Amino acid sequence: MRPSTIVSLITGVVIALAGLALGILAFVERGSHRPWFYWIAPLLAIGFAGVMANLVAQYYVKVVRLETKGRPRK
Repeated sequence: MRPSTIVSLITGVVIALAGLALGILAFVERGSHRPWFYWIAPLLAIGFAGVMANLVAQYYVKVVRLETKGRPRK
């Protein structure tokens, strides 16, 4: 497996975890001085985390797993 692939997978996981943490923080930290439409921010952050996690999982299934199987070398 190439180092760029490993770095890409790690970066995707870190971004997904950061989005999840920010989404949970936005749910917990509710200020009364915010406008009414700020209720969607935590949902968008958690949704982004889900999209990034799915992207990493699909990249692993479609690229990394097949790359590591590969053809036997002579």
